[in-house]
Amino acid sequence: MRLFRAFAAGTLGIVGGILLFAWLVASFVLDLLAIYLTFGGLGVLLGIVLAPIVFVIAPWYAGLAHGFWWPLIVEYGGLVVLGLVFGLAEKLFSTRE
Repeated sequence: MRLFRAFAAGTLGIVGGILLFAWLVASFVLDLLAIYLTFGGLGVLLGIVLAPIVFVIAPWYAGLAHGFWWPLIVEYGGLVVLGLVFGLAEKLFSTRE
């Protein structure tokens, strides 16, 4: 049973890591697309430099100003999904002492 738990925990960790990477790439690309549509190439350059600010503000701006809601859905929906996956992994595979 211990081997199964270790294998399942590793597998769920790999799936969570892949989801995390895909979510980060997709949300960053969608944010940069929203910035490019609004501010052009210079805006994209500033968006890369100011990534944390872009991550919070750009999806809301894209949705409210342009009706482009996908960045907001991907970013905050992805946070919910990843929270559930990592919470499930912690609940299932935590060791009780």
